[in-house]
Amino acid sequence: MEKILILISIFYCINAKLSTNSTCNNCIGKIHSKQDLQLARQIPIIDKSHSCPNHRYTFFIIVKSGSFEKRNFTRSTWAKEIIEHFNIPILYAIGYPKDSDLQKDIIAEDLKYHDLLQFNILESYYNLTLKTTSVLLWYDRYCSKNSEYLLYVDDDVLIHVDKLIMYMYRTVNNDSIQGWFEKSGHIQRKGIGGVSVDDFPIDIVPDYLWGAAVVYPSHIISNRLISAIFNSTVPIFFRDDVFINGFMAQQAGIKREPMKGILCFDPTEDDLDSNMIVIDFKNEEARENTWNCYKNVEYFYPWC
Repeated sequence: MEKILILISIFYCINAKLSTNSTCNNCIGKIHSKQDLQLARQIPIIDKSHSCPNHRYTFFIIVKSGSFEKRNFTRSTWAKEIIEHFNIPILYAIGYPKDSDLQKDIIAEDLKYHDLLQFNILESYYNLTLKTTSVLLWYDRYCSKNSEYLLYVDDDVLIHVDKLIMYMYRTVNNDSIQGWFEKSGHIQRKGIGGVSVDDFPIDIVPDYLWGAAVVYPSHIISNRLISAIFNSTVPIFFRDDVFINGFMAQQAGIKREPMKGILCFDPTEDDLDSNMIVIDFKNEEARENTWNCYKNVEYFYPWC
């Protein structure tokens, strides 16, 4: 059975590489075509369509991931607590690897944990919009009728489980998307996240939410957001937070609001004990130290 799954998976990966052009070579920004966007409609390589039918959830968690190490740390920390104590489903959304030999490792990982959702899109920073669109389409098709919210987070965040549960059951707003809120400003033109004027002539970015942790009400995904993405009136920018949580939300008339209790990591001031979600860790060691401090493992981290 395992050999069959590996062969099928490798076939899908090779077929995807031959039939699509979703890579970004030597570019400082990526604009997708309408044809590129259709990649998000393809059948996943590893699917979990059975995750939602016949179950009712207040919210469903999908982790945007590109790293086995980060997934494993997440599985052993806050994700483990959510699954064991609250029975909230968690899946890890990944693309196909640049090195096709790694697909065997991905298959083995899913056979062990049964929690991967792999899309037929190359795993790349420049394909974030395609990946997030794939997630939204998948969630809308299989889970939106059985779950009130999608919590979509990066694989390098930490979550205070009790505070998250309180927020999702008592505080979250059903009429907006929520996350780390960024006010309207000038679009980035330089660096890894920049885009040229020729590719993207719009200079002002509307209010948007960082992609690190976002709550999407299901009815907003189904009735407004997906339609806006596939009928975009602006170039399809590769940064999912700016394009989807900014331009498309504005196009669809969707409110963007700050999420209470989310903050950027600061080892001198902030900790997980007094906040809900911590984002923007500089490295995995800082994330591990923060979790252990939160759990009071003082033997290893006496400065907590």
